[in-house]
Amino acid sequence: GGGVVSVAIHGDLIASAGREGGVGLWWMVKSFQENGEGGNLVPLGSILGLDKTIVTSLKFDSNNLLWAACDDGTVRAYNMTGYDGGTSAAADVQFPPKKPVFQSDFTDSVLDMHLCEELKLGVCAIADGGAALFNMENGQFFAGLMLFEGVAARSALIVKHKSDQTGYSVVCGGADGAIHRIPLKVDPETGMVIDKENPFLISDTTETAVQPKHTGPVMCMASHEDGMFVSGGQDGALRVWDCAEDFSESENNGEQQTAKNTPKLKTKCMYALTGYKLWLGSVCTDGKRLVSDGGENSIIIRDFSSDSGTKGKPSL
Repeated sequence: GGGVVSVAIHGDLIASAGREGGVGLWWMVKSFQENGEGGNLVPLGSILGLDKTIVTSLKFDSNNLLWAACDDGTVRAYNMTGYDGGTSAAADVQFPPKKPVFQSDFTDSVLDMHLCEELKLGVCAIADGGAALFNMENGQFFAGLMLFEGVAARSALIVKHKSDQTGYSVVCGGADGAIHRIPLKVDPETGMVIDKENPFLISDTTETAVQPKHTGPVMCMASHEDGMFVSGGQDGALRVWDCAEDFSESENNGEQQTAKNTPKLKTKCMYALTGYKLWLGSVCTDGKRLVSDGGENSIIIRDFSSDSGTKGKPSL
């Protein structure tokens, strides 16, 4: 192959996509020996409908759907129900699946994707510079917003606010190093996004860009704790951000502003971490540890848990 682009894990089922195109499926067999070694990956084949397509991002949801974002401008969802680790799937189940149960078409290549099951929405970073939302219940396009001019949107995330339990924001990083944060209109009673025509809670004067910028493309984002997210730049830097909002009322030239509807965004960089001299590829977190990989063929684990004793320094 040409190098792994994305990996997703759902229980013992593993999906991987590479630069050669397509999605391969594997089953993890836990056959450990007495010496602690063992465990095998059993190949299950590939999804035939994707065999000539570069898949940029893979995500499983809790309904056993595998979502694949593709460079042909589509997002496709495949049903993974029916395989239990045996030599074959149930007789009435086609596995690996050949056709998606959902498919969305976007304006350009999809470079990243994130799923938010609480809102039943997914968000994509589009190569034309936009961020696009899609409905996870039917896979259809929901709404979009152009954020970058002349450069691609490279990474995307939906993060939940800490101070407002019904508040969510789309966060999108660009190939120019900039990051934009756009709050969503969420009904506090239903907990769902409202106003399909304009689900973004911003005005013409809202400053969505957060500072400071990365000096290279924002390759990845991750969030595990409400109100916080991590961004990773190709410049080798990781930044940990705190999200807050202010609904305080203000006036301008005697005209009362709609501050109750349009929050003043407060996005603060809490930590800036370095470690890669060439480039950073991806990052993930469980809320206590930051795990990143990069151009030196190394993985760096930063452990911030209270019992680690490392005080946030790399532990590997």
